[in-house]
Amino acid sequence: MWQGLLALKNEQAAVQLHFVSGNTLLAQRSLPPLEGGPLLRIVQRMRLEASQLDSVARRMTVSTSNDYCLLLALPCGRDQDDVLSQTQALKSGFITYLQAKQAAGIINVPNPGSNQPAYVVQIFPPCDFSESHLSRLAPDLLNSISSISPHLMIVIASV
Repeated sequence: MWQGLLALKNEQAAVQLHFVSGNTLLAQRSLPPLEGGPLLRIVQRMRLEASQLDSVARRMTVSTSNDYCLLLALPCGRDQDDVLSQTQALKSGFITYLQAKQAAGIINVPNPGSNQPAYVVQIFPPCDFSESHLSRLAPDLLNSISSISPHLMIVIASV
């Protein structure tokens, strides 16, 4: 659905975001345009605590799927060496960091021409929460990638 750079502090990794479930319009409206070197910069963290996770889970289990978009971020690159480099960057700069902090990354995205957040992009490292949702919504996908590639679960919701 989208390809670009994910940034956190001084780290960057090239990723592809693959649609898993929910409303694709949320991704189209909240992710940077593909022209001009898109960059998603994580500027906040959310603790992986029950109260926070329950709020995200509630939004994802409501009978309508219009309130969220679930994506899977996988490393990508120009060639095999670049993919290996991006894989390492994703593991060390994002997954290890977020797991050590027991947190998800947060990006607030305003509508064009506004400063008010319209969307929130939540970036989860592999953890019980992300693995349980991915195994429920895309078990075959999770099985095929979990042994070969680091990944992040992305949840986009309107504010």
